[in-house]
Amino acid sequence: MEAQALASLLGRYGRDVGVDERAIHDALENPIYGTAFKEWVQLHLGHENLLSVDELDLYTSLDKAGVVDQLVASQDLALVHPVSRQDLTTAIEELERSTAAINERTESLKQHQNALAKLVDTSDKARKARSRMDEACVARQTNEQKKLLTTVEGLAQTLSFQATELEAQATTAIDNLRQAADNVFRSDDKLLSSLKKLGQELDPEDPEEKANVEKLRETCMRLIKFTVEVARTKLDRVYLEALVSAQRNPSQQRASPEEVRGLQEEVESLYAEILPVAQMSVEQQYLEPALKAVAERNGNTLGRSAEAAAYVNACLDYLVDHMTRLTTHAETIQSHQAASAGLIEATRTELAVPATPPKKKQVPQQLMSPVRPRSTTYTASAMATPAPGHRRHRSSGAFAEEGPLEALMRLLAIHIPATSGSEAEDAVAALARSQADRSAKSRDVALNAQESFERAVAAHLGDSWRAIQLLRDSVLAESPFGPEVRLADPEIEGSIVVLGQEVAKVRERVGEAEDIVAKGRGRKHAGSERQREMVERWAR
Repeated sequence: MEAQALASLLGRYGRDVGVDERAIHDALENPIYGTAFKEWVQLHLGHENLLSVDELDLYTSLDKAGVVDQLVASQDLALVHPVSRQDLTTAIEELERSTAAINERTESLKQHQNALAKLVDTSDKARKARSRMDEACVARQTNEQKKLLTTVEGLAQTLSFQATELEAQATTAIDNLRQAADNVFRSDDKLLSSLKKLGQELDPEDPEEKANVEKLRETCMRLIKFTVEVARTKLDRVYLEALVSAQRNPSQQRASPEEVRGLQEEVESLYAEILPVAQMSVEQQYLEPALKAVAERNGNTLGRSAEAAAYVNACLDYLVDHMTRLTTHAETIQSHQAASAGLIEATRTELAVPATPPKKKQVPQQLMSPVRPRSTTYTASAMATPAPGHRRHRSSGAFAEEGPLEALMRLLAIHIPATSGSEAEDAVAALARSQADRSAKSRDVALNAQESFERAVAAHLGDSWRAIQLLRDSVLAESPFGPEVRLADPEIEGSIVVLGQEVAKVRERVGEAEDIVAKGRGRKHAGSERQREMVERWAR
């Protein structure tokens, strides 16, 4: 090795020995120890033995802290293998692959966390929707039950009244017809009176409001007029002041005729534009906001007026149809008065029979009678749809042939097995069994979905935890610095800490979701009790 190469090697590693190259050359060429010195230099002076400046500073700081002795005592330096550049490159590549794997696992865990959060939100929304649906279903069933009871009572009263009235008409058909016509006319008069009152209440023309609008328009017109007069007065004043100023200062430079004509045209155009500009300004500032407010206030009653108009139209159609059928019925009674004796006998015979078909045959003759009990009071619910009342007359036979519980079983497609017991008890038992089976299936599906999701989440979390633990153990095992080693990228370590916090939050939210599911199951049991009570009431 030459003296210049040895000096450059020492300088490259920051070792400025301060020895002349000549002295190094003499030492290397010494016949006594020159050869041994060369061998020593080649053996010990190289990148494997010499420390760089940074490595020397690190060793000095460790030596000052007293860590070098501890490291020497804790490790057998004879067993430590030298680390080559290839090993360092391999370790760096492995760390990069581990970092990429950690990033992928972190992204996967974030996706799992987002999916779990969405599932919790969906579960909460579904629970709220189910509770709202249950409440709406209970309310709808209660209303339908009330309507059904009212309909049944009305039909029973109607049938009883028709039987009594039919027996009385056998002797006094004309008097009963007149009385029925008078009752119907009074009912129609009351309905027309109520419709008239409703029309008066919904009169959109408010005289006071109309007067206020007219007064506002007049005030705006006066304001426009005053604004125009003020603007024109200001222009006149400016014009007069200019004339006076020109007379007082005769030495002032006078304008040319072209400039005078241009100013005159501009002033005339200003005079012509004052009125429309003032009108637009006043309308935009005062009139249009007031008219918009009035229009908005009137628009609030538009929906109610439309509903009232539809209600009035339906009532008028009902009255016209009612009068037409009443006229036809009167003509029929007058033409068949001669056969009244046979009709009375046939009616008494049919009333003596407990079967319902004879009553169904006589229903079309007394279409006006069900209206009289309902015409005593006029409410929106009673008169909103008069036509369905006649459809209920036509469907009275269906109610007599098929009970409410049988109709419910038919709508739910539940088969009632033929047994020796009561039909109502069999239907209640079949409905209860069907409800229990479907509730059990629903609970099983929900439990299976929840358990499968929990197993998947637990498996993913376990795999992630094992991967992180294996990576940490491998890094610690390959590092000579003990368990206090830090990753090369501090952001990865921070991401791991944040990931642990997010996993803890996810576990808390999973526990909350389980509590919510348990509470929902309790509500389902309560809803099942209410359903059983409803079935028992329907059976009665």
